[in-house]
Amino acid sequence: MDIIERRKLHREVSERRKMNRELPSRLYRGFLMLTSAWPGQRVAENSLLIKLHQPSNPTKLPLVWCGGPNEMPALIEIVGKERAIYGLRGTYEFVMPTEEVILKMGNYYANELFVHVKQDSYVIAGNCAAAYLALEIAQQLQRRGAKVSFLGLVERDVTGQTTSLKAVRKIFKIFDRLGTIAYELKETWKQEKWLTAATNSKLILSKRLLNKQLQQDPREMIKYEHKSDEKMYEIQPYVGKIDLFFLKWSVFGFYQLPFFQKFWNKNAAKGTTFSFISGVSHEYPDWFGIIKLLQEKLKDTY
Repeated sequence: MDIIERRKLHREVSERRKMNRELPSRLYRGFLMLTSAWPGQRVAENSLLIKLHQPSNPTKLPLVWCGGPNEMPALIEIVGKERAIYGLRGTYEFVMPTEEVILKMGNYYANELFVHVKQDSYVIAGNCAAAYLALEIAQQLQRRGAKVSFLGLVERDVTGQTTSLKAVRKIFKIFDRLGTIAYELKETWKQEKWLTAATNSKLILSKRLLNKQLQQDPREMIKYEHKSDEKMYEIQPYVGKIDLFFLKWSVFGFYQLPFFQKFWNKNAAKGTTFSFISGVSHEYPDWFGIIKLLQEKLKDTY
């Protein structure tokens, strides 16, 4: 290794350490652990950004997906035919989407993309709480002078707590809860032993209908604690267009009503599109259906 290569490596290592220091140590280690079993390869040693999939002959820009492992099979099968896929984990079941967390994570991932996934334009999408990250990353990339040609957000609410929303949302929340119970009961009764299925069904009904938490939930052991007075992340106006995706009868299904779409419309300078897919459970969406719809929206995006 000559002196020029050593200096380049030294700069990269220094930049890596600097970016890691921008994240609280426990937050960084938690995300590193939560993505340890993800497929693909990290864009750099110990990076939180992972290249999940590389097609043999990509014809379009890579997709940066903000979410979790449940979506990966559908993403790779449908979108992966023509695009490389980069993945990063959202905050769900680990840390609350506070303003501090989303801003720091958004800055970290924007740096990673800017350094390791250099593009003339970026294609970004995210689900639920990770949609906050998708939006923030898009904002920060644009501040760095990059272009974002597509931003897609799946199942992300932005409405204020108006009186009308509270009433309508309660109705959709009932559909969502019933759909979740039906899905979980269906899955548990696929077991061979009916006694085990009956016991699990009782636990599901206790959890969902009586709001009883399962004891010794291992996820509680890794959650990143936040202060009760910390401000939650608030979406700022976006300079481009936003494509939104919702399940028809999930807790956010009220966006089928034009009255609620105006809350999103005022946040996107170049407009919004709303797409809906059959489904009743926010926790158990039809990922192949959602990703097919996403791919349809992406067909004209290079």
